[in-house]
Amino acid sequence: MKIRTLTFLLSVWLTRSLTPTWPGPVGVQKRVSPNETALVLSELQAKQEQLGRQLPEPPKGPALIRFMSKRLQLQNLINRIQTGQPVSPNEINQALRPTYQ
Repeated sequence: MKIRTLTFLLSVWLTRSLTPTWPGPVGVQKRVSPNETALVLSELQAKQEQLGRQLPEPPKGPALIRFMSKRLQLQNLINRIQTGQPVSPNEINQALRPTYQ
């Protein structure tokens, strides 16, 4: 009798210790406050303006392609944030990385 009870309690303890108690929502994005959204938008817009000032003179070749690609990436992120679509923090970090010519 004691062995059965002990085995049962051990299996219950083992099961409880291996499963998460509070798993949280799966696949649900974190809500971002309006202040954080405004901050990210202002940073992205500032980066876009900075990129416009770095336009190679005269714009041609690979430098122009990199410029247009980065500008399009920033504009797409800004539009997605403004329309409320989910944006990965990694995408934002990548867009805010410095661009080298």
